Amino acid sequence: MHNEYEAHPYHFCIDEYSEPDSGDWLVCPKCGLTPKVWVFDNGRSTACGCWRNEYDHFSIHAESILSVHKRTDGKKMTEYDSDELRKNWNHWCQTGEVLFENAGNRTDGRW
Repeated sequence: MHNEYEAHPYHFCIDEYSEPDSGDWLVCPKCGLTPKVWVFDNGRSTACGCWRNEYDHFSIHAESILSVHKRTDGKKMTEYDSDELRKNWNHWCQTGEVLFENAGNRTDGRW
């Protein structure tokens, strides 16, 4: 998956991606950049320097707040981990293992 994208020394993604607010983010082992992040109601994702174009880039994901709300009927919002995207990114940088597939690749209803 990651090897499908050419590494570039700069980010090229839509403006909704921004520098992370906090936390220690590892650099991508392929492009050497820390990711920009996009957190919105129904998704969380990263963008580094591994891309084909502004809309098609390598990305790590985390469960959205609305997914947790829907999955738990709003009764277990403590299951939402606001730091999950950083944890998933850092885990991938260290191991190459993707912990959370994006919604298009899931069968368990999480997104």
